[in-house]
Amino acid sequence: MKVLIVSRGYPTEKYKMNGIFEFDQVKALVKAGVEVVYAVIDVRSIRRWRKWGYESFVKEGVQIEAINIPCGRIPNYILNKIKKAALNRLYKKIVNKYGEPDIIHSHFIGMGYITAELFKNSGIPLIHTEHFSGMNQDELSGYHQDIGNNTYIYMKKVITVSNYLADNLKNKFGVASIVIPNIVDTSNFRYKPFNKFYDTFNFISVGNLLANKRMVLLIKSFYDAFKGKKKIKLYIYGEGPERKTLETLIKKLDLANQVFLEGLVDRKTIAKKMQESHCFVLASKLETFGVAYIEAMATGLPVIATKCGGPEMFINDKNGLLIEVDNKIELTEAMKYMKQQSGKYNRKSIATEIKEKFSSEVVGGKIIREYRRIL
Repeated sequence: MKVLIVSRGYPTEKYKMNGIFEFDQVKALVKAGVEVVYAVIDVRSIRRWRKWGYESFVKEGVQIEAINIPCGRIPNYILNKIKKAALNRLYKKIVNKYGEPDIIHSHFIGMGYITAELFKNSGIPLIHTEHFSGMNQDELSGYHQDIGNNTYIYMKKVITVSNYLADNLKNKFGVASIVIPNIVDTSNFRYKPFNKFYDTFNFISVGNLLANKRMVLLIKSFYDAFKGKKKIKLYIYGEGPERKTLETLIKKLDLANQVFLEGLVDRKTIAKKMQESHCFVLASKLETFGVAYIEAMATGLPVIATKCGGPEMFINDKNGLLIEVDNKIELTEAMKYMKQQSGKYNRKSIATEIKEKFSSEVVGGKIIREYRRIL
């Protein structure tokens, strides 16, 4: 079985989260013996430095064929023409080197649209996995409504990563998708017996420093709950445009000894800190799935999450708390509760359940079964 995965990028040392969801799936497929070529059309801004033009190499066992073009913010209709031309050129190189694929599998609507445009009449079965959180908005932009209408109908199978996203695609596009979640890297995020005698109580949060992640709200709620309690800490991992805002807020609230912006680090570093923490908290406004929650639970951490689309599928009273979006009082009270009650959660049981549902073997197996059904 030859599969061509069409993606927006691949993770690098500098941009560790670029294309990470797709790349994790591809690694699982390769591990299971599927012949995969990972096709990348990267049109990020020139500020996102990488090698320009065409490249071909193997990373962690995955054959990557990529075209990198510095585009950034240009009108969508021009950007799509560039992506379509690039994918067409890349596809010809791939076929010459590896032969024609049996299946073409795209990820995210932007890549799905150009895949449908190029290959809808090719006779090759098309599959699309939708991760894009924008499809969960109450009102879609005209652009996203249009490309959705011209993408999903050409797909032999549409996969969504959460029940909430599946319902939204059904309501907005009449798409009957199947739900297959993202993969959690349980090789890094795994259970380790917890040392109950840590000198401090540690909350940890992981996410891009964007308004959607509500880090400002998290810091303000932490202040209301624990101001002056020096042995209670909050570690935030991630980067983004809100960093200066958060730094200013931490200084204003005199939390420099309690709240720490740790920046963008590798998964092993985050996993180690999770193993040393008591609770994971992320107060997002909108999540298509919520990999960071799953990674935390894979280490055994109880979590605090919002009812924002993704977490409702896997968080329950045995592994954490679900609160309303943008509710500062609920968030404050949830953190206070976790300070008192986190020790009552069975960390080993939390980790075991996550591995059984979201490991690369389990999720990869589900994807392969869909490939076989189609073929």
